[in-house]
Amino acid sequence: MSHFEFEVLVALSRQPERSLQLKDLAVVANGSLSRLSHVISRLESRGWVRRKRGTRGRATHAELTDEGYRKLMAAGPIHLREVRRLVFDVLTAEEVKALKQVTGRINAGLLGEIDLGTLARRIRKRSIRQS
Repeated sequence: MSHFEFEVLVALSRQPERSLQLKDLAVVANGSLSRLSHVISRLESRGWVRRKRGTRGRATHAELTDEGYRKLMAAGPIHLREVRRLVFDVLTAEEVKALKQVTGRINAGLLGEIDLGTLARRIRKRSIRQS
């Protein structure tokens, strides 16, 4: 599973009903709509995600399947170890604090542009407080 695929699955797992409109998912996962569409097709072929029509008709949503959620839960500890090894193990405590502040500000700006519900509001408030 690629890092981007992992991010897509994580983003979906954090949403009510594990579903999100593709245009919003592209923002949250930090990829273009075109790149996301290709990834969603791959994830669909594995049975981890399915596309569905949104409640308002035209918009397409991606929905994390139960199988996709199980795969994400299995991959989580592996991903965490790699992030720790590649990022945090090479930084000082002061650098980690600075990284947290910078990414918090970036996330606050990104999440302020789209409506992702309660989760986004909580993350935005926490990011602004920490920066």
